[in-house]
Amino acid sequence: MKGPLPSYEKCFFCGPATGGLALGIEYREGSAFAEFTAQEKFQGYDGVLHGGIVTGVLDEVMWWTLFMETRVVAATWKIDVEFRRPIKCGNVYYASAELLCSNHGNYYMSAVIEDKAKKVAARAGGMFRKTKGFTMEEMVKHLNFRGVSEEVRSLFST
Repeated sequence: MKGPLPSYEKCFFCGPATGGLALGIEYREGSAFAEFTAQEKFQGYDGVLHGGIVTGVLDEVMWWTLFMETRVVAATWKIDVEFRRPIKCGNVYYASAELLCSNHGNYYMSAVIEDKAKKVAARAGGMFRKTKGFTMEEMVKHLNFRGVSEEVRSLFST
């Protein structure tokens, strides 16, 4: 299965109308990924994407990878980010993630942001846990399925 994923309408990272990044996240071969341009309005130091934004992008692709691989609605429990090189505003980057393993309800993930030359700019490891009181039915109410295939859409049926 592959193709664009829905966006969570109020999400700063994937929501299309929040004034945030509006990442177009896609899924293919066990990984959620997004190609994005580091926008100047999200810089920290002059011309460099803010570390909080970098962390959020990594978290976002890990969450979507976990969901697509397991159908578990989870939340980030822990994230560890390594900033390898500056993510420069105006440049294009590629973020992707993978599910490493699960153990006793904990899901271990990794993610990376690379530049066009495939040099690693940032990487993260994360641990996620299934959320309590937040269901698939509740989540689906807030998803935007524009441009999402019927095959991917069917995964969100309750």
